[in-house]
Amino acid sequence: MKTDKIINEIIKNMTLTEKIGQMTQLPPTIYIHDSEAVIYGALRNLNLDRLQTFNAGSILGIGSPKEMIKLQKLYLDNATHKVPLMFMADVIHGYKTIFPVPIALASSFNFDVARKAARISAKESYLSGIHVVFSPMCDLSRDPRWGRVVEGFGEDVYLTGEMAKAMVEGYTNYGKLGEDSVACCIKHFAGYGAAEGGRDYNTVDLSRLSLYRDYLPAYKKALDAGADLVMTAFNTLDGVPAVINPFLLKDVLRDAWQSKALTIADYDALNQVIEHGAAKDQVEAALKGIKAGLDIEMASSVYMNKLENLVKSNQVFESQIDEIVGRIIELKIKLNLFENPYSGVNPEKEKEVCLSEEHLNYAKESAIESAVLLENNGILPFKQNTKIALVGPFSKSRAFNGPWSWKGKDDVNSSLEEVFQEQLKFVSEKTNFNDFTDDELLQIKNADVCLITLGEEPHLSGEAHSRSDISLPNNQDEFFESIKQIAKKTVVLVFGGRPLLLNRVKKADALMMCWFLGSKSSEAIYDLCMGKANPSGKLPMSFPRNVGQIPIYYNYLNTGRAYTEGSRNPFVSKYLDVENTPLYPFGYGLSYANFKYSDLSLLKNDLTENDSLVISVTITNESNTLGMEAVQLYIRDYVADIVRPVKELKKVKKVLFKPNESKRIEFELNYNDLSYFDSEGKLKLENGDFLIMVGCSSEEYLSLNFNLKK
Repeated sequence: MKTDKIINEIIKNMTLTEKIGQMTQLPPTIYIHDSEAVIYGALRNLNLDRLQTFNAGSILGIGSPKEMIKLQKLYLDNATHKVPLMFMADVIHGYKTIFPVPIALASSFNFDVARKAARISAKESYLSGIHVVFSPMCDLSRDPRWGRVVEGFGEDVYLTGEMAKAMVEGYTNYGKLGEDSVACCIKHFAGYGAAEGGRDYNTVDLSRLSLYRDYLPAYKKALDAGADLVMTAFNTLDGVPAVINPFLLKDVLRDAWQSKALTIADYDALNQVIEHGAAKDQVEAALKGIKAGLDIEMASSVYMNKLENLVKSNQVFESQIDEIVGRIIELKIKLNLFENPYSGVNPEKEKEVCLSEEHLNYAKESAIESAVLLENNGILPFKQNTKIALVGPFSKSRAFNGPWSWKGKDDVNSSLEEVFQEQLKFVSEKTNFNDFTDDELLQIKNADVCLITLGEEPHLSGEAHSRSDISLPNNQDEFFESIKQIAKKTVVLVFGGRPLLLNRVKKADALMMCWFLGSKSSEAIYDLCMGKANPSGKLPMSFPRNVGQIPIYYNYLNTGRAYTEGSRNPFVSKYLDVENTPLYPFGYGLSYANFKYSDLSLLKNDLTENDSLVISVTITNESNTLGMEAVQLYIRDYVADIVRPVKELKKVKKVLFKPNESKRIEFELNYNDLSYFDSEGKLKLENGDFLIMVGCSSEEYLSLNFNLKK
């Protein structure tokens, strides 16, 4: 109640122009022309005068803690209303200490890893003068051509939701803003990951059923975890750009979910509705934005230049503006900005904390858990005296931070050449086999193993970096096959921000998906290859056999003419030229340990809304190697009013096993876990037959049937 009184008093003392300014976010270069801030987007002429710029409510990015202090002081010295600026930034997988890219974090199948990475990122950001981070991305995607799969958590609704929830908890310290925590803005609301053809910013056409079932739940989990802002998507939904879509911003967010989170446009998105053809000019764009429920526009000046006249002409009520500004001021109060406009920022402590030993050690731990071993015929781990020929484009590279590592510097990273130094017999960055000299070829041939680094450079994934062909670039397949013909053994490390076509390199003696693992990528890979650590990552997206299979995902709907292996009926759902199955399925990943699953059981099959089913399984580490296993529980609802997926991930537990240790692992499934969304967004649960599957991937599991009674 006290906060409401403060908010009302502040708003009462503001002019309409000042209020509208609070609804605008500008880049720091408007104020500091030599700012070190990196802005991801094309700057347009905003047609703002000096008075308008000193009414803006928030800043997009900042170059350094000193810049933040300088800009905040400049602003408060010139702004008449004295409401402090709020600084927001693209801190996606680390500030200066860089963690694995989100698709790699998802590969850890360990929500604690994501939570702790976000916690450390918040500490570094807070000391640097950042109040809000644009993370996590809640967009589910089944199309690896889309560049932004690197920024999300893959194809599964449960995994995406739990990862997003964990990161929100880490950034906000479970809602305790200030004291080394930051607010977070989830994105991109909604359906952005379903862009047609995997082409960024493209049209999205989803059924309401698919939207409710697959694409919305992760946002809801993140909001329930304490996210304070929601960023709109660039795409259309039902033919209406998300930034002015009343169904998304009002019907779902405000009415159905009762959320009070601020809504913010993505970069220049409100102005872009004119290009979409959804508004004839900025006046109409401003009107549609307010009516739909958009609170803040980013990097454009539609509200600032057009909204005041809409209020004066009674097309928009000032009370609507007051309500939005009230939410903005409430967040600034939560961030302690009125008591201290420089809350948190500390240039000296920032130098001490960022890239600290503690933070870098955890960057390595998270990287170890995020790599995925795809093939291994026993060559890994290497023996200590193994002599290695290290070749390929990443052999001397330090570029392992990946896209959206805004403040991460490659030059603080180690190269693979540096960390493998004692084992190296030969090293080369050459990518054309014909460029090797006879002496170099002899060294490759005489090495015990050739460690081949392949994949995408960081600039080939991320925003606006979609690819129609997800093969290894620059004829790397041919390079691998030529090396394989002369090398005694081959181990391939694949770097990238998306699933790639790995059919040909699959023939290596070992194959590891390394994604972009961040500041301690090379050290983590070294420990994994040398057996100092055991791979435990699992794939958060299916890897297709070819592009023609896309979209391919594990939780598909069955058809009336489903293909079964060995069937002679030609009139079934299958390809003539490739299997229906992926090359590597969702949830797949190998270990140096050998985990055996047995004795799957269900204690009871009746369920009430306040009760749970208890499923248990025995897992034995049948090896002399310490290892972690991501135990996955899936369900199938055989019959319902609507067709249900053939399997759905519902629970994951990452468990550490000592050599030869057995553990009894228990899962609980509640009412919501077994329910499904209908096309109106309502949860339903029906009696009937279910299948429970518990295993090491979406294709390898134990199963049992049960008949649900509620």
